[in-house]
Amino acid sequence: SATCLAAVLALTASTTQAQNLLVNPGFDNPAQFTANPITALTVNQGWATFVAAGTSTMTGSPVDRPLSNPNALLEVNNPGNNWNPAGAYQITDGIAEGGAIIPGATYQYSIWAITDTGSTWGPTPVDLQLSFNDASVTGGTVTPTALSPNNGSFNFGTSVANNANGWVEYSVMAIAPATAQYAMVYAMFMDNGQTAAENMYFDNASLVQVVPEPSSLALLGLGMAGALIWRRRQ
Repeated sequence: SATCLAAVLALTASTTQAQNLLVNPGFDNPAQFTANPITALTVNQGWATFVAAGTSTMTGSPVDRPLSNPNALLEVNNPGNNWNPAGAYQITDGIAEGGAIIPGATYQYSIWAITDTGSTWGPTPVDLQLSFNDASVTGGTVTPTALSPNNGSFNFGTSVANNANGWVEYSVMAIAPATAQYAMVYAMFMDNGQTAAENMYFDNASLVQVVPEPSSLALLGLGMAGALIWRRRQ
C-alpha cells in the first residue's frame, strides 16, 4: 500500500507539458490580435484586448524588458477606472497549434507578469482565468472541474516589492468538462482608488495539456502491482 501511495504521489507531482495551444503567446505578432468580443468567426485568431491594453516594448520601464522580444502586453488602470479590469483574452480549440481541447484532460494556463508602478490599493490585483466553451464557442461557457480556486480562476496579488527585480510566473490548472471544445484564457489587471496610471506587463503565456511522464506511469504500475501482491498475501 505504501508503494501504491508513492506511485500516486509521483503521478501527481511529476508531469510534463505538451504543445502550447495559444496563438501569439508572447504578444509579439500584431497580426494575431483580433477585435473584442471574439466571435465564432474570429476564434483561433489570437488575443482580444479591452479597456487600456496593448503591446509595449517596455522602453523606459525601470524594471525589465520583454521576456520575448520585441513586445509584452501592457495593461493600464487609469484614475477613476475602479475595479474595472483592463486585459486580454483568447479563445482557442488548439488545432491551429497542433493540439486540441480534450474533455477530461487537465490543462495548465501560465503567464509571466511584472509591474513598474505598484498599486494604491495594496497588492496589485491581477486575475488569471481558465474556462472552457462548448461547440457554440461564445454562448456555452462550461465550468471546469477546478484544480485551483474559483473553478479555474486564480486571483493573486503582486506588487513592486516582489516584481521590481524580475518577472514572476503565475499559473492555474483545470480539467476540461465533457462538453468542452474550446478553451478561454484571460489575463487581467484591476485596482481601486488609484490617483495615477498603474501598469502591469504580461508576457510568454502558455496553455498546455498536462500529461504524466513515462517514469510516473511506470511507477504507478509498480504501485498497483504492489497493491495486488499485498492483497493476495492478505
